[in-house]
Amino acid sequence: MNSVSTAASRSDMPTTLPHLLPGIATFDASYGVTWINNQATPISATTLVLAVLLILVAVVAMGLAWLLQAHVSKARRLHEELLAQRSFSEGALDALLAPVAIHDLDGRIVGTNAYYRQHPAAAEAMTAAILSEGFGGTADGHDPREIDYTFDDGMPRQALLWNRPILTESGQLVGSIGILIDVTAFRDAERAARITDLGLRDIVQQIPVVVFTILRDTQGVRHLTFSAGDARALFGLELVDLLGTGDVLHEHVLQGRIHPDDMASFGRLIFPATTDPGQRSLDFRAFGRDGLRWIRATLATQQLPDGSVRLIGYFIDTTELNARNEALRIARDVAERASKAKADFLATMSHEIRTPMNGVIGMLELLGRTPIDAEQRELLRAVEDSADVLLQVLNDILDFSKLEAGDLRLDETPFDPRVLVDNVISVMAARAQTKGLGIHIAIDATVAGILRGDSVRLRQILLNLLSNAIKFTERGSIAVRMVVLGDESDRQHLRISVTDTGIGIPGEKQATLFKPFTQAEASTSRRYGGTGLGLAICRHLVELMGGAVELSSEPGVGTTVGVEVRLSVVRREVVAPAGLHGRHAVVRIGSAETARSLSEHLKSLGMTVEQAMPSQALREGMAASLLFIDPADKDSESLISAHVIAITGDAGPSTVGDDRVPLSANPLKWQSLVRACLVALELRDETLQETGEGLSSGAIADSDPLPLFLAGVPVDRGHILVAEDHPVSQKLILRQLAILGLSCEVVDNGRDALEALIGNEYAMLLTDCNMPLMSGYELAMAWRQYEAETGRQRRLPILAMTANALAGEAVRVRNAGMDDTLSKPLQLLPLSQKIRQWLPEQPASARAHIPHASDAVQLARLTGGNEEAGLYAEMLQAFSSASRDDLLELHRCVEMDDAAAASLSLHRLLGALQLFNDGALLSQGKQLLESLHTEQANDALSQLPGFALEVETLLSGLNNQLAE
Repeated sequence: MNSVSTAASRSDMPTTLPHLLPGIATFDASYGVTWINNQATPISATTLVLAVLLILVAVVAMGLAWLLQAHVSKARRLHEELLAQRSFSEGALDALLAPVAIHDLDGRIVGTNAYYRQHPAAAEAMTAAILSEGFGGTADGHDPREIDYTFDDGMPRQALLWNRPILTESGQLVGSIGILIDVTAFRDAERAARITDLGLRDIVQQIPVVVFTILRDTQGVRHLTFSAGDARALFGLELVDLLGTGDVLHEHVLQGRIHPDDMASFGRLIFPATTDPGQRSLDFRAFGRDGLRWIRATLATQQLPDGSVRLIGYFIDTTELNARNEALRIARDVAERASKAKADFLATMSHEIRTPMNGVIGMLELLGRTPIDAEQRELLRAVEDSADVLLQVLNDILDFSKLEAGDLRLDETPFDPRVLVDNVISVMAARAQTKGLGIHIAIDATVAGILRGDSVRLRQILLNLLSNAIKFTERGSIAVRMVVLGDESDRQHLRISVTDTGIGIPGEKQATLFKPFTQAEASTSRRYGGTGLGLAICRHLVELMGGAVELSSEPGVGTTVGVEVRLSVVRREVVAPAGLHGRHAVVRIGSAETARSLSEHLKSLGMTVEQAMPSQALREGMAASLLFIDPADKDSESLISAHVIAITGDAGPSTVGDDRVPLSANPLKWQSLVRACLVALELRDETLQETGEGLSSGAIADSDPLPLFLAGVPVDRGHILVAEDHPVSQKLILRQLAILGLSCEVVDNGRDALEALIGNEYAMLLTDCNMPLMSGYELAMAWRQYEAETGRQRRLPILAMTANALAGEAVRVRNAGMDDTLSKPLQLLPLSQKIRQWLPEQPASARAHIPHASDAVQLARLTGGNEEAGLYAEMLQAFSSASRDDLLELHRCVEMDDAAAASLSLHRLLGALQLFNDGALLSQGKQLLESLHTEQANDALSQLPGFALEVETLLSGLNNQLAE
């Protein structure tokens, strides 16, 4: 096939070539001949040259055609790029929110942007401004021109016009381009800032203040970049005086106006070494226009990104403020001195009044334990009531002083709220019953068995409220209620209220009742007595507990005072005999109020309760463990199988004339109810035995040597050491501890007490605070140190006996290592309570040597016969002996000119003298004692011999009276 194609192509050649090149013979390059009609014909050189030239022309033509095509493509591409650039430029100009116009040399507009075309008012104003000064603009084209015009909306506008020349590369001017920037908002803001600045400057010019900004550049140079205010009033110079070249601050000029004593602190403030952010202040003095002024500076530091630091602050004149503060400080110092003087006076009063009351009340208690007839007992009770009133007045004044000074602190301990109410009612019942008033007690069954709080202060509050209610009620009754307002998992919200049917209080007077020394009417204090401190103290105490007091009253109807407190729950179950739990009781009495209160008490004991009015028929077969009925009800007990308790309305114990157990509902006390239930059911319970409550339902006779509140005296508590330097006080504490069934040993100074403690085992230490050789404070600290050094396992309870009832004394006692305080005059009830609190009961093996107060024979031996006469004689003998020693010591101190030793001896002498004399001699001794601590000590020493002679005369007289 290939050979055929080759042959075919060859056969075509003679006819093809002549057709392509007519008139030219085919040239065979190999042989130099021309083939014509398949025949070789020779050609000339001219013909050959012409052929070559024709070929070259064709090649050149083809090259030129290619170059032309390339040029046309490039031109087309450049045109497209030019169009793109023009479109971009026009788009950029159109994107500007300001009119732009381009002028040629003849001032014709050759180009604009969309904003120019859309806002003719702006365009017109712009073009007119450009043509008015020449389209070429300024020489450098950088200075704008501000023009005012009216916008399309008719509102005036302000704008800046830039018209810059357009130059060729050779610098030839070919036209200009202008742009109009609307600055109306900027100008408005600038005017507002200017107005604000002027206003600020006007303000600071009217008040003594200087506002400033200081810039510390990176080179450490300080520039005053802003300042406003009356610098002349504060520093005695103008603001321009502080500036150097430009805004550089002249530091030495400012520092020259500062008081030398404040220069260092001022320099640290205004020229800080660090750049810590935050506000700093300083009060300093400077010399102003009107002399020395007090100025307060306040500055804040700001670190700038370029490394410079800016201080922003102000100076303000505080001269008048400092003057007022100084006046207030002086007034405060005066008030504090007055308060201290008052506190010192109260401390002295506490000591001077409580010390003789120690003897008075103590002796009255001892006298009441002796056999006396009814008339004597009545007189004794009257004296005791007067002494209690006097002590209450003293306590109110001292408590109010503590509250005012903020020295009173709460001492929270667990307590039984039902027993607390019982104890308060027991104290106040006699006063109410003497006036023929009924007393009702109502306590919710939901009140927890044991709460935590300051039971002493709660008792004081309740006593105060009850005392007021009884005082201002002539007929009717007093009701004490305790209800639960809210119950959380660990706290109870309680309301304790006292309601009376007394005289009532007008509404306009109620708000003043909680103010100190205030009563409803001016005549109230004269008619009813009192200091007017009771409710004020109650309010302070309740607020200290985080509670509130409310009072509601109506004249002629009565008054209710409610106290709301939140107390922690220690134990929800009521402390009660286990034998009463789960029993059923039927309450069938006529008084609905008493029935409700009784039912709540019984529910607290864990009983189920069913109430049935006497008029209500009983169902057949009704049975219960206990049946509570009225004394006149003779039928109910025959219808119900139960042990019967008769509820009487008599004040105090009573009898019902049969086998029924009597229980007084006037008042219905918790502990009395428990005892009645146990007696009716013939049960005994260790719970009550531990608290000393007997099971007898009978009354305690007047001849009983121990009152009810001492029936639970903590016997078998161990041997007690007493450190007391005065023989009279020694006799008294010995007798009181004996009545409480406690054995003790007495020493007369702290050093002997420390030796006794080291060599023996004691259950407790009772110590006076001021004793010779070693005080009670020193004794307590020495013993605590000994305990620590020897590693004793048991901490000895130490109780301080002090006549100073102020809070400062309590703090000093605690700091010395003592556990608690007993205020003089010592009384049996608080003494027994403190001993019960701090002394656990001793094991049986340790009880043999301790007498028992429950032993009637032993008690009769302690208090029988003419005990009061023998006790007085014994104490007088002790006073005479100790006083003669003190008088001899006084004479020796006078001879040695030793005021300090004389003061100690005289203090000891006066401590016993006030038990036997309260007249001019005692006053003279107190004045001498006070003078021994002043610059008049020498004069007081010279007067001591005469005072000692008068004391000897008194002793002789007292001994003669006793001999008669």
